[in-house]
Amino acid sequence: MGKRFDILMFPDFKAKAFTLSYDDGVVQDKRLVKIFDEAGVKCTFNLGYGVLGYKSQGGPFDISKVEKEEVAELYKNHEVGGHGLYHSVLDTLGEPYAMYEIVEDKAQLEKLCGKPLRMFAYPFGLFSDEVKRILRSAGYKGARTVRSTYGFDLPKDPYELDPTCHHNDERLMELAEQFVKSPSFKPQLFYVWGHAYEFDKDDNWDRIEKFVAYMAENKEGIWFATNGQILAYLEAYKMLEYSVDGSLIYNPTATDIYLLTAFGNRELLKAGTLTRIKETPL
Repeated sequence: MGKRFDILMFPDFKAKAFTLSYDDGVVQDKRLVKIFDEAGVKCTFNLGYGVLGYKSQGGPFDISKVEKEEVAELYKNHEVGGHGLYHSVLDTLGEPYAMYEIVEDKAQLEKLCGKPLRMFAYPFGLFSDEVKRILRSAGYKGARTVRSTYGFDLPKDPYELDPTCHHNDERLMELAEQFVKSPSFKPQLFYVWGHAYEFDKDDNWDRIEKFVAYMAENKEGIWFATNGQILAYLEAYKMLEYSVDGSLIYNPTATDIYLLTAFGNRELLKAGTLTRIKETPL
């Protein structure tokens, strides 16, 4: 084999991925889901089972939660993640109660959705190594923080999944344009988060409408996916098995993996198959 470098590509040889994450299961999610569905973007909605159906008692804006019976249909085109049973501060509760908040929330949401949950969002963005360990034990594959990176690098630790920015960040559209227009020398991830009630509070629904419309208009070369879909793909990529000389790659997973190798060669590593890599010159 000649000189070699392999670059991970997203499905259909796309170099970029875009995802959203919204918390709390508030009634404003109904309007937000329609906006996302019209644009074709994908979101992970993180819910606390214990507060579903809560009715807001006054206040400057409504923070009522959707009903349990609405969850499966409302979020059917997206992903449901966990957010703690009662949205408690998990890093201060002690291990037994933190475990209960995480596990019971996951168990009940899985009954509503009819599938295992993969993703979690830390309430208030607070966590510890102990909380991360409990999430792993409960079967979660990743968890979102609230720390903005203002960049597009792939996550180093799936249990500290830092978003690019919040939807109210003044740099949102600047970052969107940078993401869309930047050259694709390596895989990039644009990750935006928030709470749907904030659009009522700030009277700026036009902000998210403009943003996702821009992403939809520039979707060529971008994979629109949920948080869980992206992490599952990265997880499958890490499981690839290479021969010593690099000429053979076995994909033991159920996921097709897309690679770009030296000199622009594209390689589709089909699920459960062995692929011989094309020879390249020195």
